[in-house]
Amino acid sequence: MSLLFITNASANDTDIEVKWYRAADTTSYFILGSKNLGTGEFIQFTDAFIVLEAGDYITIEPSNTSGGGSPVIDVFCTVEEFFNPQAS
Repeated sequence: MSLLFITNASANDTDIEVKWYRAADTTSYFILGSKNLGTGEFIQFTDAFIVLEAGDYITIEPSNTSGGGSPVIDVFCTVEEFFNPQAS
């Protein structure tokens, strides 16, 4: 994954957690924990290259911190897939 863009499109401040689930060890790791985004604010990860293996995934979990409705978070990512054949 070469790009991860997260924006708060709701009318309220929202806390964001970004986690990477690694299937190889069945554990989730925080990439970002409890980052508060105001209305219209964003986070963009472009300087890191995340290599996801089979079964891995990224989750973005919002929680509304100021009340007044459900958070609206938009996420965009760019992923490249590489075929790595296994020797027989």
